[in-house]
Amino acid sequence: MSASASASVGNRTSRSLVYGFTLLRQFTVEEPVRGIAELAEVLNVSRPTAHRYASTCLELGYLEQAPLRRYRLARRATEPGLAMLGSLALVRRARPILRELRQSTGRTVSLAILDGAEVLYLQRLCGFASGQYELEKGLGTGSRRPAGSTAAGKALIAALGESEGKQPRGIDQVGLVLDDGGLRREARGLAVAIMAQGEPPSAIEITVPRAIMSAPELTAELGEPLRQAASALQAGTDSDSAHACIAG
Repeated sequence: MSASASASVGNRTSRSLVYGFTLLRQFTVEEPVRGIAELAEVLNVSRPTAHRYASTCLELGYLEQAPLRRYRLARRATEPGLAMLGSLALVRRARPILRELRQSTGRTVSLAILDGAEVLYLQRLCGFASGQYELEKGLGTGSRRPAGSTAAGKALIAALGESEGKQPRGIDQVGLVLDDGGLRREARGLAVAIMAQGEPPSAIEITVPRAIMSAPELTAELGEPLRQAASALQAGTDSDSAHACIAG
């Protein structure tokens, strides 16, 4: 058994279930397709055992067959995580604000938090303006990226003071943070952090194609709508927290 799997096994733990979840976690953005030999090595089990676990996940709909007798995650594998994300109070409050921001700008808009060294996109709504769809391959609600390669991650690092006293490049005096090609080479991002009472620090991010909008144009055209959306979310979250304190 792999170190991560064996560390999780206790007297009341299903060993097979631990193996199954550990197997599913091996499919990442960097390595979306895996073969039986790879899975057996990572799990530290025999190939027939790895094949049995993969076949079970396939039958249950959490994996699907890829070319060359390999496997990749099926859409069903996202359902538990997306259901959890959708149930978060922060996501519920942000949803209408993000929808309005997307509708008014036509650009992809996101709500993100820090999870370790990564950004986790709690919600990501693809824009409908020219060039937006092409930027979204491999991205979406629940996706992760290194924090330092995204505008949202840089904004959160700056807001939390986790940058060892150094502000990330691209931060301006009003809290907007620019990322130029980090999330994706063809993309530019602009984000602002939200530090609301009773909620984890979050950030709203707008993503645009680099070929269509320069960095100065992005800040000039979309900076103010982005600030207004962040202010609306922060005001709503702070208000809910205040009401909860009074009720308590």
